[in-house]
Amino acid sequence: MFHAYYNIEQSKHKGITMKIVCIGGGHGLAQVLSAIKPMCSSLTAIVATTDNGGSTGKIRESQECIALGDIRRCCLQLAGEKSALNSIYEHRFVEGQLDGHSLGNLTLLGLIELTGSPTKAVAYFNAMLGNTETVLPMTEEPTDLMAELSTNEEIFGECAIDALSTLPTKVFLSKTVSAAPGCVKAILEADLIIIGPGSIITSVMPAFLVEDISSAIQKTSACRIFIENSKTENSVMKHTHTAGVDWLQEQLGLKIYDLSIPPSAIEEILHDSKNIMKSRTHLHDIDELKNVFSGLLKMPIQLSGQS
Repeated sequence: MFHAYYNIEQSKHKGITMKIVCIGGGHGLAQVLSAIKPMCSSLTAIVATTDNGGSTGKIRESQECIALGDIRRCCLQLAGEKSALNSIYEHRFVEGQLDGHSLGNLTLLGLIELTGSPTKAVAYFNAMLGNTETVLPMTEEPTDLMAELSTNEEIFGECAIDALSTLPTKVFLSKTVSAAPGCVKAILEADLIIIGPGSIITSVMPAFLVEDISSAIQKTSACRIFIENSKTENSVMKHTHTAGVDWLQEQLGLKIYDLSIPPSAIEEILHDSKNIMKSRTHLHDIDELKNVFSGLLKMPIQLSGQS
């Protein structure tokens, strides 16, 4: 057993910069970034890039690029929901060939064409929003999620996988890819890594299917915290009776966390908070996450030290 003590306020007074890395996708990662931003002076997000639905899916199909939707969502969440730019870049067209596309996705696509690099494009977009945090795609290369069923049938794409009525026996990437520049360095230099919450297969799992990232997760000396979902996913994962993180680690064949925060622990942390048990539209609520992280980052945390 070993102990880690994280106290953001004391770190600030001592001039210490805590480096926090958040890994995931979907609404979950964006909410985590919004919640933890006020407590952190060095924050990096590593975003899943395998989504193939909606505007993102259409762009990927025509341009053969990485998924842009979750990246856009994270950058805009960091800018703040009240930001005028948030409203501008979240705007979706409703007619013609651009029907369903968000301005933010198209802006990111244009920046990729101008810079020739998804990582540079995201950095420019983030800077345009006035963000000082770092947002990185998990990879610069297009790849998709694939699943194999017990019948040996292969299923292509996140949307089709989420619609399955039984859990796949294997999930993998359609193409082996390298981590985007900066991802491995951020993980190895981190003091704290936050994983989840979000859809286990489509939001959390993709980044760990990138060998460079999974290897770095094993080598890092950072405390790795997995935030479990507060409610059952409306996805293929609802067909498992085991904890999502247990199923995930079994699939990956490696341990990715030191400390897992289940809903019961979240309720305990928020025992005196009026935000507890409020109605949620997503797998976690931003105000709830702020209270969770505030509690976690100001208390001694005992970790199992298993790898």
